[in-house]
Amino acid sequence: MPEANHWNNLLWAVTTEDISRDSSLPWLPRPRRDAVNDYFSRADIRDRLAPALEASIRRCDEQQKNTRLGAYFENLWEFAFTRHPDYRLLHRNLPLRADGCTLGELDFVVQHLPSGATEHWEVAVKFYLQVEGNYWVGPGLRDRLDIKLARMRDHQLPVIGRPEAQSLLWQQAVRVDRQWCLVPGRLFTPLRLGAGREGQYWWADRQTFSRHLEQLEESVEWLPLHKRCWLSKVCDRGETDEPCRQLTSAPLHNPLCVAGLRDGREISRGFIVPDDWAARAHGSLPG
Repeated sequence: MPEANHWNNLLWAVTTEDISRDSSLPWLPRPRRDAVNDYFSRADIRDRLAPALEASIRRCDEQQKNTRLGAYFENLWEFAFTRHPDYRLLHRNLPLRADGCTLGELDFVVQHLPSGATEHWEVAVKFYLQVEGNYWVGPGLRDRLDIKLARMRDHQLPVIGRPEAQSLLWQQAVRVDRQWCLVPGRLFTPLRLGAGREGQYWWADRQTFSRHLEQLEESVEWLPLHKRCWLSKVCDRGETDEPCRQLTSAPLHNPLCVAGLRDGREISRGFIVPDDWAARAHGSLPG
């Protein structure tokens, strides 16, 4: 499998559009994203900081028991906050506990130095597969887009307004001036035979994917991706002993993310799902 390119993943994390533009949430404005991207896109900054990012991720892997993709995504943003000249990281995963109860946890509290404002950021990276029109379900069937957005809107952001939380923040000399949401990711629609063109994100069971392969007029190399390669596009195929025929014949117990490469360039990405995945996804929806 290809190895994750941490620097490319960092650039993906700071530039990729949010998967929703729900107007009830305070999405980070595009100019703020551009300012972060402009800095880390500079060749001199990459040459100087890429080794530090590698070391930072390696250290996090050694220290953290949490191997979730979300934790890796937060590690990328922690690096961005500590290295970008416009930010000062004050807290990460700041718990708010009162009388033995956890009110919530703030992903990041940072100071935006150009404005002097203290900001609470809630961040997440999400990948959802479309089921029944407006429902988008996580590959592992444990998450849904509408539920995630509702939790951010109704709990993760408002928690700092509770009197108990205000008291806890005051004790730690934290006065939040504004809040931002950041939820980049990808949305995958059901694969339609004859589709799968460049830039499209899809999902399919193995039978549909096999039929799709038969219709392709040009040769495409398909690579399975581990989770840290779900972010930026594949730029190095790495070592793989899992050719396309194994993707369609080997036992499949969980959705498998794959990238299609032509002439070494990624042109397609999707999830191959177990045969019963669609039925279980529909069963997870409200009646």
